[in-house]
Amino acid sequence: MDELRQIISALKPDSMMPFAFILVMIAMGLIGWATLKQSRVRESTRNRLSLKNSVGTNSHSTKPAAASKKPQVLVSRKILKQASDFYASSDPENIVRIRQKLIRAGYMEPGAVGTFFVLRVIVALVFFAAVLPVMLIFSADTQFSNQLLIAAIGGLIGYFIPNLILNHNIAKRTLEYRAGFPDFMDLMIVCADAGMSMEAAIERVSREITNQYPALSQNLTIITIELRAGRQLADALRSLSERLGLEEVRSFATLLQQSKELGTSLSDTLRVFSEEMRHKRMSLAEEKAHALPAKMTIPVTVFILPVIMLIATIPVIVQFSQ
Repeated sequence: MDELRQIISALKPDSMMPFAFILVMIAMGLIGWATLKQSRVRESTRNRLSLKNSVGTNSHSTKPAAASKKPQVLVSRKILKQASDFYASSDPENIVRIRQKLIRAGYMEPGAVGTFFVLRVIVALVFFAAVLPVMLIFSADTQFSNQLLIAAIGGLIGYFIPNLILNHNIAKRTLEYRAGFPDFMDLMIVCADAGMSMEAAIERVSREITNQYPALSQNLTIITIELRAGRQLADALRSLSERLGLEEVRSFATLLQQSKELGTSLSDTLRVFSEEMRHKRMSLAEEKAHALPAKMTIPVTVFILPVIMLIATIPVIVQFSQ
């Protein structure tokens, strides 16, 4: 290990080669990650198209598709399954929470939990491997234990980065759900006034809002599939509220159940609930607008006020100095 440190320390710190090497490695990692993500998207698209084209064909037509799976795909799936089983046996409650967060972020694949844990470990190792050479090159005088500690802190930061990205995706989808649900309610009112049933109205609205709210449309399509499979509407709506994480959906499910028990008009019930949701959304917007002056106090004081003071005092100082 000492010989390795001497070899790395022999590099010239004033050279730009270490920076260029680190930047090239980071760029290669990002390009590989983007390529892998794009290949997964294309693979999922091809799978959906193959399933759509195979409707009405014989059952033996699925055998070549099953036989054409690449060994790399099977090995990766096995690794992800083993990782998911390992974490599930160690902390089952954490697995349930992470699975729920992944579903709210839009990752509904069966192996999403295993992929998330493997990705966290890979990112942590990449950060550790990126920080350690930098410390060995530019902090050769520091003790090796301290260098390892700083590299371990970098790996710990990399371990939590996927979780931060996941929370960002959840917040982004939550904004889309909260913005699109009142529009969904308005379209449901139109369908109810036209005499459509609740199941048919949900299916129709899910097709209408595909372009504007794709994530909400995807969840509504799942409701349609569950209803076709024989699930009750109340249970499907409760499952929708768990996937979306919105209190409005739980209230909507309770409202439909009460309307069904009391025999009230469905269109009137939906209209009142839609108005309440829009009023709630407007109240949230007003609350954010009222909190904006307090949030702008620190940036104005730190960045704008010193500039104004300089602009006001520099001419006076120049005039007295002349």
